[in-house]
Amino acid sequence: MENENKMNSNIIPSAEHPAYCGFDCGRCPVYRATADNDAQLKRELIKKYSTPERQLTEADISCLGCKAEKRYLHAYCEECAIRLCAVQHEVSYNCGECVSYPCSEIKKRIPAEGESRANMDAVNRAKLAMDN
Repeated sequence: MENENKMNSNIIPSAEHPAYCGFDCGRCPVYRATADNDAQLKRELIKKYSTPERQLTEADISCLGCKAEKRYLHAYCEECAIRLCAVQHEVSYNCGECVSYPCSEIKKRIPAEGESRANMDAVNRAKLAMDN
């Protein structure tokens, strides 16, 4: 646990609220609307993200990050395959620490050249270095 905490405190210092997928939940507009209690932004996001098949409500536009309790998750984050897998595999920081990284779900959903993948790669490199 001590090594895990040491790794987490030294990786991705710019991530305010690191998501399992390497994204910073603090940069998500749904997270910001919830954290800032911004009703106007929530209404805008309902319009933006609702579809004819799925009409979102203000309760759906409420999220405190993918590591929050289920009742504080955005409707889409609650169903996120990466989040569900990370929870099942007891990932604490991001998927870069998982023994299966990069798994087929990550390869399918997160671009190899993107910032989120770079964040997970950094965690994976640090984990591998600590394991050796």
